[in-house]
Amino acid sequence: MTEPTAAAGPAAPVTFHGGKGIVLESLLLAAVALFFLNFNPLGALSVGHRYSQDLIYAWFGHTSSLYPRIGTDAPRAAAPRPRVMVMLVDDAALAMRGARWPVTVDFHAQMLAELEVLKPRAVMLDFLLIDPASTTAVCSFVTVAARLREGGTGTYVAVTKPDELEALDAGDCASASGRRLVASQVLTPVSVRLQVDATDFVNRRYPFEERGTGADSGTGLISAAVRMYCDATPNPAVCLDGLTRDRSPDAGFELAWSPAGDPFNQRWSQARCDQLPSPTRAILFKKALPRDTQCPPVATLFASGLLSPTEDATLGLRNEDLFALMDGSFVFVGGNFRGSGDLMTTPLHTRLPGIYYHAVALDNLLAFDGRPKIRKEFRSSRLQYYAFDLLVLWVLAAIYLRRQYWVRGGQPARVDPFALSASARAWLADLIGRLPTALWVTGSALLLLLLAASQPLQQFGVITAILFLVAIEVRISTFRDLADRLRSLMLYLASVGLSLVVVALAIWVGYRWLSLPPVDWVGYLSFAAFGFFVAHTAILEFARQADSIHGAHRSRSPAK
Repeated sequence: MTEPTAAAGPAAPVTFHGGKGIVLESLLLAAVALFFLNFNPLGALSVGHRYSQDLIYAWFGHTSSLYPRIGTDAPRAAAPRPRVMVMLVDDAALAMRGARWPVTVDFHAQMLAELEVLKPRAVMLDFLLIDPASTTAVCSFVTVAARLREGGTGTYVAVTKPDELEALDAGDCASASGRRLVASQVLTPVSVRLQVDATDFVNRRYPFEERGTGADSGTGLISAAVRMYCDATPNPAVCLDGLTRDRSPDAGFELAWSPAGDPFNQRWSQARCDQLPSPTRAILFKKALPRDTQCPPVATLFASGLLSPTEDATLGLRNEDLFALMDGSFVFVGGNFRGSGDLMTTPLHTRLPGIYYHAVALDNLLAFDGRPKIRKEFRSSRLQYYAFDLLVLWVLAAIYLRRQYWVRGGQPARVDPFALSASARAWLADLIGRLPTALWVTGSALLLLLLAASQPLQQFGVITAILFLVAIEVRISTFRDLADRLRSLMLYLASVGLSLVVVALAIWVGYRWLSLPPVDWVGYLSFAAFGFFVAHTAILEFARQADSIHGAHRSRSPAK
């Protein structure tokens, strides 16, 4: 005789159901996505992120929304901010003054005297003035620097440590009024250290300062572009504190490189300065960046043309044009001659003299009003930026899960718009099953080997396979199956479109208001197509199973 069964109790509560289930499931997926978005073992993920950022700047870096800049041909009244210029000391300029490498202090004094009459806002010399020089030469250099400062032009000198300026104190050197001239009072020392990405050794990041590991932030030697920008603001101390406070010693801001050259350089450049990359060619035919262009992104003059305009007729500038160009500009003086060896690797251009590194950095600070793009790992407070990522991924995951339930009226989607139907899989299995297993396995291996060795064959093979599978589905599937597949595809495209709108809004907020570079939000695009979420829905099945067990335990627990 069997014992009577107990009466069935109330159904176990299920949390992962309805709107509440969408919220919790999408939060779980978003949290997993956030982890993998920042999971970077051995730095492998950084390479892809940096390359993706380079492609974004290569395609859209010329747009004002991504990199606001001015053309050097624009009238001064229309220019929204000061110009940044590069003055290259070339072999011809050295020959005109009988100089050679290392460049003497005498030559720099003559250069500053020529620049003095053009009234720039600031001049930065990217030369280490550490070689022995006569007292007369040093005094001449310091005297010109003093006149520049009195005229409102700051003079900045590259040093490796602040006390290097003591070598320019020339004893009895005095101004016209008889005041003794001290180098540290008329010259501003700045750091010119280059910072590279450890993944590919490209100069994408610009340091705020140069200081030791144990030193406090803001106590190091300020980098050239940062010092020049802050000195041009109403309150330099506040500006420097805002840019350097709570930074790690290796912190820096991301450089936005324009893909096109500066239009002014077309006067002398043999390469096109307005040529922009084609996205199609960049994807299909470009193996790697940087692009091979010889037109620099910053307006460039040559010292030989300044010292002797008749020697450089290619500029086509009248004196009044030169004055209009240089008046109020930030001028960076660097070397591009045999023996200098000062070259850097840029993400969008060919190798350039190191002076462009500092010029582009200052142009970035001016373009973004002192709020340059900084990666999350160099922020003093990181949690809020990762919370922003989590919010964006949460919305994307919710859209993905909502699409699953739309297809079957509240039930999980049983029609995948891209997966083969059961009929198609059975037809293919029957076709392949007619062949000996050893034959079709060996044939498939040889075919894949051939495709792996040839990129053109890979593209042809993928297109052919897609057309073949589509033809099978159309031929075998019923009208109802095709209608369901089409409906699922339309819902998929609609959800992808909505996701792209969310991503575009996140990019705008992150770039405009949070000052995050593309490297920090480019990962959103990979989630918009739901590829990640599809691959990790197994976590949802586990969560639902755990929730069912929890509900069963609650239903068996005695009522209180």
